[in-house]
Amino acid sequence: MTLSIGEIKHRLGEEFCAHFERVFGVNVFEKILRGFACERKPCVRVNALKTNVRDLMNFLREKVVNFERVSFLPDALVIKNRDEKFFENLDLYKKGEMYFQGVSSQLPAIFLKPASGDKVLDLCAAPGSKTAQMAIMMKNIGEIVANEFDKIRVEKLKFTLERQGVKIAKVVEGNGVFVGEKMPEYFDKVLVDAPCSAEGRINISDPRSYKFWSKKVLKSSANLQKRLLASGFDALKKGGTLAYSTCTLSPDENEAVVDSVIKKFGDNVEILKLSLSGFEKYLLPIVVSYDGATFDKRVSNCIKAMPSEICEGFFVAIFRKK
Repeated sequence: MTLSIGEIKHRLGEEFCAHFERVFGVNVFEKILRGFACERKPCVRVNALKTNVRDLMNFLREKVVNFERVSFLPDALVIKNRDEKFFENLDLYKKGEMYFQGVSSQLPAIFLKPASGDKVLDLCAAPGSKTAQMAIMMKNIGEIVANEFDKIRVEKLKFTLERQGVKIAKVVEGNGVFVGEKMPEYFDKVLVDAPCSAEGRINISDPRSYKFWSKKVLKSSANLQKRLLASGFDALKKGGTLAYSTCTLSPDENEAVVDSVIKKFGDNVEILKLSLSGFEKYLLPIVVSYDGATFDKRVSNCIKAMPSEICEGFFVAIFRKK
């Protein structure tokens, strides 16, 4: 059943819709609403530690699985006619040769570019999708500290890394806010995939994905993100790079947080200009002024993905510590 824009707005509520119309304008907001309502196709990331994309594609063809390659993610395949449940009992899935990871979720590591021999911190690591992706990019050479605050999620993280054959990650249970002071200027690369209000993951058919939303949640999420970023910068070597990402859309948690980092660190931080050929049609405009404030112009170097049939809403910024 295709829902009208009016019905989608009704489900999301007046406060939510008024907020987003003010941020993005009516036309862009309606595109976002359609993204909330569309059926998102699952995406598979090939585990290059165990197989290669050609062999996986041949296997999928044998299983009559229709797929499409993602031009800007060489090891990603969008599955067009099966859901994740179809793969759960296949040996290839159980052995970790393939892993379900959304298109947007793969972007932070692609932009961060961890390489063999790097020392990498994943500050909010569970369930381990990005940790494993980075280990694969590093060819299992180097060092990753995978930090997670939640004890239950730590077990999920360990399971993910073991199944995918990750050998270089040390799982640490602790509050990410304090990692920087414990390991100052130790890491070449830091990923802060921060806890957020998850607006980019809204599925209009699942009220659990949006009923919790409030301005209070935005504010508390942004405050935590600032503390985590400060810790991440403390842990980062001079000359190192840090990726900050969220699966949310409001500038409270994204652009405003980046602007606060620029104000805090001043000339000691650089914001890298991000672009990805083939991904342009999925991008939302970066917000440069909000709630009476004008952000530093370098905030426009970040990217924000729109929810669509192949990706969740997502935000990525890359900082370099001078």
